[in-house]
Amino acid sequence: MLDVLKPVTSLKLSTKPRGEGAVFKLHYRATFVFIMGCCILVTATQYIGDPIECLPDKDSIPQKVIDTYCYITSTYTLPKYYNMKVGVEVPHWGLGPEMAEDEKVYHNYYIWVPYMLFIQAISFYVPHWIWKAIQTDKVYTILMGLDNRSLDEAEKKDKENLLVKYLALHLHTHNVWAVKYIVCEILNFVNVLVQISITNAFLGGEFTNYGPKVASFLWQDPEDRTDPMYEVFPRVTKCKFWKYGPSGTVQKHDALCVLALNIINEKIYVILWFWLIILSVISALALLYRVLTMVSPSFRARILRQHGGTLRPSPLDPSARDAVDSLVHRCQYGDWYLLHSLGRSMNNLTFLDVLRALDRELKPVALL
Repeated sequence: MLDVLKPVTSLKLSTKPRGEGAVFKLHYRATFVFIMGCCILVTATQYIGDPIECLPDKDSIPQKVIDTYCYITSTYTLPKYYNMKVGVEVPHWGLGPEMAEDEKVYHNYYIWVPYMLFIQAISFYVPHWIWKAIQTDKVYTILMGLDNRSLDEAEKKDKENLLVKYLALHLHTHNVWAVKYIVCEILNFVNVLVQISITNAFLGGEFTNYGPKVASFLWQDPEDRTDPMYEVFPRVTKCKFWKYGPSGTVQKHDALCVLALNIINEKIYVILWFWLIILSVISALALLYRVLTMVSPSFRARILRQHGGTLRPSPLDPSARDAVDSLVHRCQYGDWYLLHSLGRSMNNLTFLDVLRALDRELKPVALL
């Protein structure tokens, strides 16, 4: 079974610097790989194994016929038996003697689970794809290999000088680039909320409270508790099949169907619920962090000092903090975010050298 996950485990995502933050990468790397892996697993189980096996009330119906019919139409459970004790009052959860007027809950989503997971996985990659298309490899291009620790000193100095010249020459021209990234961050957050809403509608309104119900179930008395996963992903359901009898009249046949695939589905959606909630909270905090960097120059300076390894005052190098403060004062937000992106790719000493050199380069301009 693990072999079906090889396409995902062998997937190589580009590590080229593009100015993306850690939260941004959680969307198109961790979330994309997880959901796509679930999609492959469910697809393999659904189309290679036996996702459904039905037991008809008579042997006159071929097994493959009843299995296929119930799989491609739908099966159902009876809500009036949901709270009855299995093995005592009813043979299986949600199943029992049926009357014509009884309410039925139909379960036909399992055919669409692989397609749904595939679409969701792609949706988490779309903001990254948009950013990849519009960011023009700015960070990677102007970095010029300074993230490579094996550069000799002379080559590194030449590249640092070229980088400083570029930053000074193109000062105040990066705001649009930064705004594009912020828009993609917002798209990530909106996408998480949309996927929670779509999944809730897909599962008949049961997804919103699915995680808390499962968590509370684990703490209940084993003798009295009812697994909430059965309500969303029942393992045994009922199906009706009609056919002509020997006399030409229409005969109805009842069948009990075992949905083995739901054992996998229920686990996938429990993990997905917790992950989407955590991801939505982290994404919201990331947007708050982005707002804070936009309104607080002192916070932007603190972040650059972290990249340069000068967060705390150093008696040996008091000019480093002054250079950072001076740059933050001169730079617009787009310039700062470009420096921030470069700092995440360089080592501390190299980035500190660039900041000092840029500060010296801009001072004559400021004096004029």
